[in-house]
Amino acid sequence: MLNSVWRQRQHIALATLLLAVVVSSVALATEEIQWGESIEKGLAEAQKTGKPVMMDFYTEW
Repeated sequence: MLNSVWRQRQHIALATLLLAVVVSSVALATEEIQWGESIEKGLAEAQKTGKPVMMDFYTEW
């Protein structure tokens, strides 16, 4: 009986921790993506700030 109580408490603690992680990650993701207008400006800004560059190419041929 005592073992099942501890197991239930572990499940509740794990669910609470998982919920806190999900809620905090959603709350921190409020910053919008700043889209660049040209490759040259984007690469210069990335080099200046030390941030990575993500380039997405798409076409319908």
